[in-house]
Amino acid sequence: MPVRSRDCRVVVAGLGHVGVAVVHRLHALGVPVRALMTPVETARSGAELQDLGVECLAGSSAWDVELLRQDLGTVACIVLAGDNDSQNVDVCLRVRQLDGQVPVLVRVSDQTLVRFLRMSVPHVDVYSMGSTTAPVAADLAMQLASRRTAPRPEVQRPVPTVVRGRTVLLAVLAATGVLLVVLGAILAAALKLRGVDALAAVASAMLSGQVASDAQLAKSLRWLPLLMAALDRVALVCAMGLVVDWLLPRRLPGAVPAEAVRLHDHVVVMGAGNVGARVAELLHQRQVPVVVVESAGQLRNVQRLRSLGVPVIVGDATVEETLDLAAAWRASVVLALTNSDAVNLHVGLQLADRKIGVPTVVRLLSPELARSVADSEDVSVLSPVAETASHVCRAAERLRTERLRKLDKAPVRDETTGLDYLPDTGEHRAHGRFAGPEFDAAAPRPVTGTTDQHLRPGRTPSSPTVDAMPSKEESP
Repeated sequence: MPVRSRDCRVVVAGLGHVGVAVVHRLHALGVPVRALMTPVETARSGAELQDLGVECLAGSSAWDVELLRQDLGTVACIVLAGDNDSQNVDVCLRVRQLDGQVPVLVRVSDQTLVRFLRMSVPHVDVYSMGSTTAPVAADLAMQLASRRTAPRPEVQRPVPTVVRGRTVLLAVLAATGVLLVVLGAILAAALKLRGVDALAAVASAMLSGQVASDAQLAKSLRWLPLLMAALDRVALVCAMGLVVDWLLPRRLPGAVPAEAVRLHDHVVVMGAGNVGARVAELLHQRQVPVVVVESAGQLRNVQRLRSLGVPVIVGDATVEETLDLAAAWRASVVLALTNSDAVNLHVGLQLADRKIGVPTVVRLLSPELARSVADSEDVSVLSPVAETASHVCRAAERLRTERLRKLDKAPVRDETTGLDYLPDTGEHRAHGRFAGPEFDAAAPRPVTGTTDQHLRPGRTPSSPTVDAMPSKEESP
């Protein structure tokens, strides 16, 4: 018996920010969707989804009983959108035990688990906020950098104390070296020594302040070995200071202030988490100069980025001194991609207040906050929830189309929107706080100030390639 299209549902489990956005978008597209919700998720979002007419099924986070109650043979696909990687993997394996063919979209951030699922479990598509948001952020950064044409006011940055101290140590070390060479030549001439004997006398004078043939020195030169010994100690102290200055930042990140970068027209990435590290790697692969700012220097991503040759500054992104070290005032684009909405928004507003014309992109996890800030002209909003939900919706639509074709129920393509709809689904609805205006075919309108794929109908999944901007070295 053929399966009716309205019975070929998309099942969504894990109703956090991403899961709720996915349910809203699929419902707005007219795709039948069923939400599996824990009691906590039901209390938070159950009433909102039920008001939309979404079928909600309460259960535990394990979903064993709930999955047994599903007719997996007619399910279009299962979307696992929870925040816990381990729970998502467990549910994915449980689904595969119950049915070997139903497609599964599982959210996993850990790279080891990603490799395991792709190699060991069939019919599984793995996604994460980092994998879906990072390419969008990298493309957006290159587009914003290519649009900047007007010169910006130059912001003068004072020379850091660490740089001044290093310069003094180098100058003292060079001066003492020259003096030791001159005094050693005078000592050798006074003792009438040459070759190895002269070197031995000079070494003895620097180490002990006297020479074996001290009696042969004239009274006016008796001070010479003592002065050479004192200069030797000064040179040793300066050399040890330079060695410690070189070693500490590499062995103990954050123990000493970082050195300011000497770049301009580069990209500054705030945060070395899953999103920030991926964006930095993508820009580095495209030969774009990039500097990363991270408050936790012990992160694994920090070491990996440094091994690739990407400068990483350990410091607080909200402090102006850290922005000075990253040369944010001379950057072409600043991407605030930390895990804190407050920190990202602070960086965006701080750069906007300086009125220096540096485009700023802020990552905001809260959909409400992202919608409020999207109207601002000073910053561009990057919503990982919206980008991830858009990716999942496109994948779910594709999998549902393939599933229906296998079940002898081919969809019909709407020539107006270019999307596949089913004959008996009715008109697609355009309501709900995650529904984009392109769902309303009668009055489509562009939306600016956001990177959301579904809220920008003119944008394609793959942004146009922008030529990498060459770096410009600043003279010290």
